[in-house]
Amino acid sequence: MGKLSEIQKEMALMKSKMEDKYSKKKPFKLPFKGLAKRADKSMDSVLVQYLTAKRQVEFKLCKIISGNLIVVSNKVHVLNPNKIWKHKKYMWYIVREIDRLPISNEDYDKVKIRRDDTEADVPLIKAVLGAIQKPGFADKKSNWIILAVIAAVAIGAFLFMG
Repeated sequence: MGKLSEIQKEMALMKSKMEDKYSKKKPFKLPFKGLAKRADKSMDSVLVQYLTAKRQVEFKLCKIISGNLIVVSNKVHVLNPNKIWKHKKYMWYIVREIDRLPISNEDYDKVKIRRDDTEADVPLIKAVLGAIQKPGFADKKSNWIILAVIAAVAIGAFLFMG
């Protein structure tokens, strides 16, 4: 019986340690911070977020060739300064393995024409309408008052009959 309680105490201690480990909120750290610093120091290389065909994300430091070309995994990609992505002071390109050009927001008009944009999204509109139609504090208060009036009438009728 003594061993069982010791094991239970150890399990509880391990569980609390695990909860402490995962409950602490850590600030978001960029996975490519070291690479970004090296890219900033050299003028002939650029940081690339590479989206592979196997649905994996890799961060790579690539050398710029002929002014606007980079080679990643034996595939040539064309760089465009208008397609740089930024987070605080860091800048990088997002390149797909299957595409020669970097990913950008330059096709915004095409997305709007296709009606594939998130601004006119049906679930978003439904969520907004649902939030508007929720009963507010006044409705809850009036329901309580109505119940109190019904209870008072019932008690009055009971006393009048009795």
